[in-house]
Amino acid sequence: MSLAASPRLIFLLALLAVYLPSILSQHVQRNLGKRDAFSDSGLSLASWIWLPESDLITTAPAGTVAFIKTLTTPPGKTAVSAHIAITVDNNFTLWCNSQPIGDSDGIAASGWKTAQVFSAALNGSANVFSVLATNANPDTPGAANPAGLLAAIRIFYSDSSNETVLSDNTWVVSGSVPADFPAPLDLSSFVPAEIATKYGSGAWGMSVSVSTPDTNALNLTGSLWIWSTANASVSAAVGTVGFRKTVVSPSGKSASSATVLLSVDNTFQLLINGQYVGSPPFDNNAAGSTGSWEYAQRFTVTLTPSNNVFTVLATNFPPTGSGTSGTGGTSAGMIAALQIKYTDGSSDIVRSDTSWLAGPFTSADAFLHAADSTLGLSIAQGPFGMAPWGQIGVSDALSVLKLPANNAAVAAIPNGPLTTATTTTPGPASTTILPTTTDPSSPNPSSGSGSSSAHGRISPRLVSAFAFSVIMTCFVL
Repeated sequence: MSLAASPRLIFLLALLAVYLPSILSQHVQRNLGKRDAFSDSGLSLASWIWLPESDLITTAPAGTVAFIKTLTTPPGKTAVSAHIAITVDNNFTLWCNSQPIGDSDGIAASGWKTAQVFSAALNGSANVFSVLATNANPDTPGAANPAGLLAAIRIFYSDSSNETVLSDNTWVVSGSVPADFPAPLDLSSFVPAEIATKYGSGAWGMSVSVSTPDTNALNLTGSLWIWSTANASVSAAVGTVGFRKTVVSPSGKSASSATVLLSVDNTFQLLINGQYVGSPPFDNNAAGSTGSWEYAQRFTVTLTPSNNVFTVLATNFPPTGSGTSGTGGTSAGMIAALQIKYTDGSSDIVRSDTSWLAGPFTSADAFLHAADSTLGLSIAQGPFGMAPWGQIGVSDALSVLKLPANNAAVAAIPNGPLTTATTTTPGPASTTILPTTTDPSSPNPSSGSGSSSAHGRISPRLVSAFAFSVIMTCFVL
C-alpha cells in the first residue's frame, strides 16, 4: 500500500505532529521551572562548608557546630530584606540578627536534599546570620558520614539592587557552641570554615532541590487593622493592649497546626494556649529606622485538636525619637491572619476583625487569666492596605518552642509592658558581600540537573504518546 493512498496514516502522522510538540513543551517548561527555582536560589555557586576536619566527606564526626556570617552593607546602599536558601547535612536552626528565622524541622537524614528558603527583614547597615548545624550519626554503623552546610543569602537593597552571599571559607565556625549563641560576645573559639567541596561534587553531588514557592501562601488581604479604641490609626495611647481569639475546631475535625501572619504597630508578644511563641525583631523607635511592624511575622505552630487560644500582647510606642518618656498619642494597630490546618488535610483561615476580644494590660499573667466576659470587642480601624500602614512585607519567624534546649534566645515572657530594648553590636568582624555572577532569570546549565532527579528523564506521558503513534503507524503500513 502506498503512503499516498492511506488517509489513516496521514491522520495519525498529523495527530503525532500536533500532540508530540505539546507534550515536549510541557516537559521542557516543567523542568525549566524546577531548574529556575534552584538556580535562582544561588546554591549552585555555593560551597559545602564545616568545621575543619581531616575528611568532611567520609568520616566527619557527629555533633553540633555553630556558624556565623556577618555582612556589612556597601557604602551608599541600605539593606532591606533577604532571602536565605539553606540546607545542612543533617539538621539546622537559623537566626538573623538574633531573631530565630527557621529550621530544618527535624526532617529525615536525607532531608538535606531539599533546601529550605526563608525571608527576613534586615538592618540597613550590618546583619549577622547565625546557624546551629548538626551532623547525625550514620544510619549504618561504619558507613560514610559527610557533614556540610550549603547556603546562599540574597540581600535586597532599597535602590532595588541585590547581591548574593555564598557559603565559603569567609564564614566562621566553632565546635563548641557559646552559651550566648546566636550572638556570642567572645569569638575566640571560632575559626574560618573549611570548604569540603563546591556544589555538584563530593558525597552530595547534584542532589539538592529547592521547593517552588507556594503561590497561594497566606496573606493579609481581607484582614482588618484593629485596636481597643476608635481612631487608633491616627492617635492611640502609648502602652500595651491585650487581644484574644479563641478558635474552636469544627465538629469532626482535629486541628494539627497553624500558620500565623501577624503585625503590630509597634511590637508584640504572641502566645498560643498560654505558651510564649515569639516577637518581631528589636525596634529601637528611632527616626529613619525601619519599624518592626513593616514586616508581618510568619510563624508555624503546633495546635491542640479542639480549642486553641491566640493571645497578642500589642504595644504602642511613644512618638518616634522620644525614647520611653514620651506620652503623646501615635498610630496603633494589630492585623493578623491564622491558617488553621486539620488532620484531614483541610484548613480554615481566621482573620483579625471585631470578633477578637481586647482589654487593658497590666501583666501577661493577668491578661491570660482574665475571663472573656471582662474583655470588650476590638474596634476596626480599616482594611489591610489602609493609611498609615499601606502594604507591608513578610518575614519568617521560628517559634521559640522549637529552638534547641537551653538556647540563649529562649527568654521568659516579660511580665510588664513591652518597651524598646537596647541595641547590641554584632559580634564577628564584617566581610565583603559577594556579587551574584549569574542572571537568575536565565537557565543555568551547570545547576539544572541538580535541582531534581527528574531533569534527565522523559515523562511517561511523552513516552506513551510516542509509542502509541509508532505502533499505529506500523499497523497501518
